[in-house]
Amino acid sequence: MDFPMVEVNTTKAKLGMTSSRPPIQINQREADVSMEQKFMDTVNISTEAVEVNIDQSEAFADAGIIPPLERTKQFASKAEQTASEFVAKTAREGEQMKSIDENGGGGKVIASIAKENTRLIELETEMTTIPESADKVKFDVDPGSITFDVEKAEFNMDVQPHEPEFQVPRWEVQHYMRQKPSIEFNVVGGQVDRAL
Repeated sequence: MDFPMVEVNTTKAKLGMTSSRPPIQINQREADVSMEQKFMDTVNISTEAVEVNIDQSEAFADAGIIPPLERTKQFASKAEQTASEFVAKTAREGEQMKSIDENGGGGKVIASIAKENTRLIELETEMTTIPESADKVKFDVDPGSITFDVEKAEFNMDVQPHEPEFQVPRWEVQHYMRQKPSIEFNVVGGQVDRAL
């Protein structure tokens, strides 16, 4: 006796998948760079002149060149001395003339006074240098000065960086059913009494 058989047919489900992966975009602007260069150093020079003071008063005095006030003092002193000598000489000659009758006549006294007053001036000369020595001229030196101020030329750079910009699009994944699942039953073989 043939028994009926149940035949089962199945279809598996199949899934499909699509994905979208757009690339990441990076935008980087170049940095702004400004440069400044001075090509020459700046040199400032300040000077103070040398001051030399020369005192030649002693050397001039050796040559007979003296200031007016000092010369006036010398003239006054010499005039006073000359006046004193003249007064003394005149008094001495007066005493001699007073006793003219006592020493054998006036002729001898007068001749003696005349001879004394007409005596030639005797001068003594000698060689010398003016000034007598080098130390009669005095120097006072105030040294000057020189100052340098250098401003060095520098290289200046100013950099302004820019941040990178990122654009990241979304990645997408889509799923779909490529094949739906199914199950099918079939009865094969044998006779089935459907009346039962």
